[in-house]
Amino acid sequence: MRPRLLLAIVSVSTLTAQSAPEVQPPTRQLSQYVIERLIPADRNLFRKLARAPLEAVWSQLEAKGYEHSFINELQALHPDRRLVGRARTMRYLPTRPDLREEIYSQRKQLNYVSAEEAQPGDVLVFDAGGDTRSAVSGEITTVRFLARGGTGLVVDGALRDVPEIAGMPLQVFHRRGQAAAVRPNLMSVDYQVPVRIGSVTVRPGDILLGERHGILVIPAPLAEEVVDAALAKQGLESFQRKLLLEGRSIYGVYPPNEEVRREYEASRDQESEE
Repeated sequence: MRPRLLLAIVSVSTLTAQSAPEVQPPTRQLSQYVIERLIPADRNLFRKLARAPLEAVWSQLEAKGYEHSFINELQALHPDRRLVGRARTMRYLPTRPDLREEIYSQRKQLNYVSAEEAQPGDVLVFDAGGDTRSAVSGEITTVRFLARGGTGLVVDGALRDVPEIAGMPLQVFHRRGQAAAVRPNLMSVDYQVPVRIGSVTVRPGDILLGERHGILVIPAPLAEEVVDAALAKQGLESFQRKLLLEGRSIYGVYPPNEEVRREYEASRDQESEE
C-alpha cells in the first residue's frame, strides 16, 4: 500500500472515530443558608426557579405580554451564582436639604429599615437612578439583612464595602463600587413602592431570577405558572441539544419538526420504563 493512501485511510478512520463535543451545563443552586429559612411554599418555588433556564421563563412571560422584564444594565458580583428572591424596594433621589430633614425625622435611612424588616428569601432593590457618586448601602447593614435570611442585593447605583459583601452567601448586582456614603449626594425617599431598575419596573413582591447576564422580573402571581412551563420545555431543549451534539442538522431539530417530537416522546417513554 502506498504511504499516501495509508495516511488517507488513517485520517478517515481518525475522523470517524471522533467523539461528540462536550458542553458543560451551568451549575445552578441556591445557598443552603437561604433554603433552610424559607417557608415550605417558597422553598418549593425557589428550588424550581433555581433549576429553570432563565430564557425559557422569559419566553413564557413575553407570551403573556411582559416584554420589558429583563434587567441587563448591572454587573453580577458572582458570575456563577444564581439569584432567586422576592423584591423589597427602595427609591433614592438627589439630596435636597429640606426634604431630607422632613423624611429622616420620621424614619431611619431605608437601608437600615429594609435590613431590619427583611424576610427570608428577600432581595433588597435599590433604585438610585444609576447615580454612582454615593453608595446606598454597605457591609454592616448587609450583615443584618443576611441574618434575617436575605438572598441578594440589586443596586441601580453604587455599593460600599464590595470585598466584604463578596464574602457573604448573597448574589449582588450593582453598577460599581464606591467608598463614599449616601450623604451628601443621595437620600432615601420611598419604601416598598414600584421602582425603576435599568429599563424595567419592579414592584414590591416581584420574584427576581438572576444570572450573570441579567435579572428577570416575574410578577409574583405568575411565578409558579411560568416556571412550571419553562421546566417542561427544558426537557425538550436538552434532547435537541443532544441531537445537535451528535451531528444532526439544526433544520428540523430547532424548532422541532414532527419527527423530532416523536423521537423525543419515545425517549421519554424509554426513560420512564427504565
